[in-house]
Amino acid sequence: MSSVVWLAPLLSFVGGALGAGLAFRAAQRGTQQRELQSRREEWGRRFTLALTDMADAEPRRRALGHALLAQLARSDLATAEERELADHLLTEAALSPEHGEDLRAMSGGASLDDVTLVEEDGMEPESQPGEGGPTGMGGVGRP
Repeated sequence: MSSVVWLAPLLSFVGGALGAGLAFRAAQRGTQQRELQSRREEWGRRFTLALTDMADAEPRRRALGHALLAQLARSDLATAEERELADHLLTEAALSPEHGEDLRAMSGGASLDDVTLVEEDGMEPESQPGEGGPTGMGGVGRP
């Protein structure tokens, strides 16, 4: 009879502890979700700021916008779609400078073999024996 007397309070205690533990876990999970949502909202605010800065007329702000967008693209908070969008925007910004030619027009045309070295005086350097020419053996044949 004494085991029955202690069974009810023991089960009440276990049930109360289990209920409190589950309530604590639910509250903890809700707090984590709110924190993640808050961090994502801050990421979105910074993403918008980076886009605004990239379109700014001042070169320094544009550079900061590019740097911020590059960092945001590497963030764990960014989804795969957001990373792809950021990469696309950075690529477009790099290929379309504000002042100058669109670099996409050069794709497929020039290669490193087509580059000609021109010295500051406007003259092409003449290849001299032992100057390192195509063999890469600079200094060979010099006294």
